[in-house]
Amino acid sequence: MSADELSEPHLKRRLSETSNTEEASSGKKPRAEPKKYREYTTVIVRNLPQSYNFHKVRKLFNNCGKVGHVDVNVSADGRFKVARVEFENYSDVLSALTKSSKVVGGNEIEVEELRESTLWATNFPPTYNQDRLKQLFGQFGGTVLSVRLPSLRFDSRRRFAYVDMASKQEASVALEKLDGVKVENYKLVVKLSQPSNAVARTDRAVIERRQVLVRNLNYKTNEAALATMFAKFGQVEQINIPRAQEQKHQENDIDEKPTGILNDGFAFVTFSDAACAHASLSLNGAEVDSRALDVTLADRKPYLERQEVKHIMASKNQDGCVLGIYPLSDKVPTLQIRRFIIEQAKVKEEDMKTIYLVPDHEGALVVARNGPTAAKISLAIHGSLFNKKTIFCCSPRELQRHKLDRSSRNNSKQRSLKNAEVAEAPSNVTPSEDGKKMNNEDFRKLFLGA
Repeated sequence: MSADELSEPHLKRRLSETSNTEEASSGKKPRAEPKKYREYTTVIVRNLPQSYNFHKVRKLFNNCGKVGHVDVNVSADGRFKVARVEFENYSDVLSALTKSSKVVGGNEIEVEELRESTLWATNFPPTYNQDRLKQLFGQFGGTVLSVRLPSLRFDSRRRFAYVDMASKQEASVALEKLDGVKVENYKLVVKLSQPSNAVARTDRAVIERRQVLVRNLNYKTNEAALATMFAKFGQVEQINIPRAQEQKHQENDIDEKPTGILNDGFAFVTFSDAACAHASLSLNGAEVDSRALDVTLADRKPYLERQEVKHIMASKNQDGCVLGIYPLSDKVPTLQIRRFIIEQAKVKEEDMKTIYLVPDHEGALVVARNGPTAAKISLAIHGSLFNKKTIFCCSPRELQRHKLDRSSRNNSKQRSLKNAEVAEAPSNVTPSEDGKKMNNEDFRKLFLGA
């Protein structure tokens, strides 16, 4: 075998071909392409000139391969710039490493693989954004290269972040100082990001429609009774019976526990196969311990929220309690939106029933306590800045018309300017002949029917 055949790309291809051939001959379905992990396709560039920005760094590495995301920061001591550069694959990383010791703008730069420097953090305060997290992890003298938050497009409850430090040592210090520490009554969880230790999704069974929700249980029905009942439909992987009352007593260190209460009236039964779960739905209405069971396929909360959003936006009878706002990033949690509204509109927490994210339309729906409250919120926040974007208010129907411009998703400034120029009036407010934008009186007509 030649030296070229032993190179990283060739070796990967040979291994892949061999593996797929073996799987095909054994009748097995070929494995999917492995997921790309940033931990293996990222380099750190040190000692860049102070004048270097995002565009100059990208240009510097353009001939090494396909450059992905680039972050540029000032070093901890302020003497030079540090950059984090993502590539499409590992062979591009190897090419980028050849730039090390190159003189750029009078500085001899240093290029290294960024390994064991990424931290995974969760359970930080919901109000924390990228800037707050950067301050939190950078307080020990290290350089925070980037903070990556997850998209909330399909689950508004997600709350974690990946924090890239400038070295393994800096990551170790931050890990030691922050893991388990309480921040605003939230106990931080900080771990070293290791793709090899990634765990499977905990909601896989729900996504695959293998889990059923059993409601209206007798409080004395136990797991054994449910196992006997559902096992006849197929292999049961797990039965989860929440016991909130018992857990609450344990958390409060109360020795005396409620007697005879074995569940909170519902349970989740997970099958190994979706067909078994569907078959078990025949138990709906069956009587167990003098209670008629309610058996349905389990749905994720995000799915139910999306259904409610669709219902609100499609409703012909909109009572004025629901307010649409845009543009919003799909990484902004509802709690941050709620805080923004409370501060700007001077309303109370209870004045808002709930907030739904609507990422497909780059916005959110705010369900207010009543029409006047919705009008007050609209008047206060329309035209205000939130996360460097100008916020606009509208009816749910108008939000539905506001389509996310995917071609300019990465250019938030341009998108905000565009929205400022073409802010559209709600359909039930007649615009003036000169085409002026909505004023306070327009909003009063919209929400109060005046």
